Parts: sequence; C-alpha cells; structure tokens
Amino acid sequence: MDDQFETGAARRWLQSLSLRAWLVFGFLLALLPVLVFSVVWYTQYRQQVAEPFRHVLHTQHRVLVSLERIQSNLWDIAASVNDYANEGDEHYRSAFEAAERDIATHLRDLEQTTGAYPAFAPILKGVEQQWAQLLEVAARVEPSGGNVDPTLKRFESVIAETGKRVEDIAETMRLMNEESHARALEVMRRLEIFAIIAGLLAVLFATAGIFIIDQALIRSTDKLVEGAMRVADGKRDREIDVRVPPELASVAQAFNAMLKQIVLQEERLAAAARADGLTGLDNRREFDRALDAHIQTARETNQPFALLLIDVDHFKAFNDTHGHLAGDDVLRQVAAVLARSARSADRAYRYGGEEFVMIMPGLRAYEAAALAERIRKAIAEHVMILPNGSENHLTVSIGISVFNPQASQPDIVDLADKALYTAKTEGRNRVKLTA
Repeated sequence: MDDQFETGAARRWLQSLSLRAWLVFGFLLALLPVLVFSVVWYTQYRQQVAEPFRHVLHTQHRVLVSLERIQSNLWDIAASVNDYANEGDEHYRSAFEAAERDIATHLRDLEQTTGAYPAFAPILKGVEQQWAQLLEVAARVEPSGGNVDPTLKRFESVIAETGKRVEDIAETMRLMNEESHARALEVMRRLEIFAIIAGLLAVLFATAGIFIIDQALIRSTDKLVEGAMRVADGKRDREIDVRVPPELASVAQAFNAMLKQIVLQEERLAAAARADGLTGLDNRREFDRALDAHIQTARETNQPFALLLIDVDHFKAFNDTHGHLAGDDVLRQVAAVLARSARSADRAYRYGGEEFVMIMPGLRAYEAAALAERIRKAIAEHVMILPNGSENHLTVSIGISVFNPQASQPDIVDLADKALYTAKTEGRNRVKLTA
C-alpha cells in the first residue's frame, strides 16, 4: 500500500514538472556520459600522463645537467692530473681541487634529485665508490718527468670507469623515460576504450533524453495538433487529454474549454436557426424537415400521424384595430397555448403569418379531431392581454389531415389546408377533418 502511494506521489510530481524542467532533464541526461567522461578523462590524464611526464622531464633535466657538469669536471681532472704528472706544476693541483669540489656538489644534487627513484640508488653508490677510488689514486700520482708511471695509468683506468658509471645514470634515466612513455601509451589506450564506451553511452542516454522530451513535449504537442485537426473536421465529441508538461496541459484545458463554448454556441445557433423569432416555436424550414422525417418513419413502421393546420380567425382585422404590436403579442400567446396543449411527442411550428401547424405522431383521425377540439377550446377561452393592458379573445380554425402511406408531403399539407378552408367557410372557430 505504501509502495503504491509513493508511486502515485512520484507520478504526480513528474506530471507537475514544467516544460523547462523536462527539457533541462532530458538534455542533462543526454550530456551526462560526456560530462562523466570528461571528468574521468581529465583526472586520468592529469594523474597518469601529465604529472608523471612533467616529473620525469624535470628530473631528467636536472640529472642531465648534473651529468654534463660531472663529465666536464672529470675531463678537467684528467687533464690536471696528466699535466701535473708530466710537468710537476702545482698550479694544476688547484684546478684539480676546484673540479673535485664541483663534482662533490653535483653528486649531492644527483642524490637529491633521484631520491624518489630506487633504481638510481645502487648506481649512485657505485659512482660514489668509484669517485672515492679516483681521489685516492689521484692523490698518489707524482711527477714522472716523462717516464711511464703505473700510478698514472691506474688513475686513467679509474677515471674511465668513473665516466662509464656516470653514463650508466644517463642510461637509467633513458630507461625510466621509456617506461613512463609506455605507461602513458597504455593509459591513452585505456582512455580510448573508455571514450568509445562513453560515446556509446552518450548515444544511449541521448536516445533516452530524446524519448523523455518526446513523451513530455512532442507527444503532447501531437495530441494538441490531432485535437485541433479533429475539431477542424467537425468531430467535437472528444476532449484533448494532455497532462504533462503543465504548460501544454493548460493549453489543452483552454482548448477544451473553448471547444465546449463552440459546441454550446453551435447548439444555440442551431436552435436559433430552427426557431421562429417571434413565437419561439420551430419555424417553417424545421417543419418541412420534420415532416419529411415523420413521413419516412410512418412508411417504415406503418404507424399513423396527424397534421393540424391552425389559423387565427380575423387576424387582419385584429391588426387593423389594435396594431401590429398587439398582433405580434397575441401570436406569441397563441403559440404558448399550443405548446402547453401538445403532448410530449407532439411538435408545434409557426407556418407563416397567423398560421401554425402541429405534427402529432400515433394519432388516428378521431383521436386527432378530439385533441384539435381541445386546443381550439383552450385558445378560445384564453384571455389575450394586449400591450395596453386591455383584454381580448381570439379564436382559431383547424384543418386536420391524417397520414396516408401513398401520399406525398404536398398532398398531406394540401389536404389539411383544404380542411382548414372548409372550417373557415363554415363560420370559423371550428375543427374540420379531411373528408
């Protein structure tokens, strides 16, 4: 029960989201893989490519500078020791000592620079041992006056070995650089795979985003267009059902309200087109349509119906005496009496001028005559109130014809008219049935 309540609340919350919220949500969903990929890619690139490369390059630069200077100092030391051995000049000893101090400084720099790389530790240790041995051998070299000195040869051998050890540091740095490059390539390959996966996810999420926008906007818009086209085709029996987003739901509600007003106005216009403007009864055109329908129904069911043609007696003289406004007023009162006297299935119409007509389904001749007599009597007894407040009485003459399956519409009306004429020639204020 709680799950259903939470589901319903979530559905209501989703339906309450605005169009802007649906669009933002859809686009964010489509962009989510791209954003995630960008963050992950940048993090991986910075941690595993950029920073290691920057550190290796910085270390490589410092190591190479130190190595170049150590090698230069070794050449200076070699030259000084050889010159001292050949010439015995103490000046070369001071140059040797300066080069010795520089090499000691560069070795300390190398040790600090490569402290984070364990691979350099044994190489540096070997260089330092070789350097100590070089100093020891150099200290035993004496001036030889041009003779071959075994100590000098030993010194040259040691300094050559020291140079070789220094080159090992450069080789180790090259190997580290290659290893860092290989790791970077591996990371780039992983990032490429990740980019392909992110691209596929972006397509998937973009499809989901488009689906969300379609559900929230395009489908609702299609419903609005479909509803408008349906109304344009004259089909107004169904409202437009749009619930999300609220903006389009409001448009649909406004459209449905407008549609109700249109239907109401059409019904009013149709009623006005059917009604006689003076009496409020249906007019002559509606009578013709209804008569055709009753004839068709009667022929199909073989059920009778009666037609009453009613004429107000001496109406022209009444108009001449009391005026047309009074004449219009009594016509409205006669119409009201006819409407009250009719059964629920009967229908009264204004035929024209002071003439009225009634269609009475299911009546035979004697039944129609009895009902017509009751109508005639009701009108004769009705007190007509004129616009000036005076009272008057009017009578009507009624002609009746009853449906004959072989008769056409003009025949039916003509028979009633002939019966009416007979009623009027026999003195008016009476009912006559077609002979």
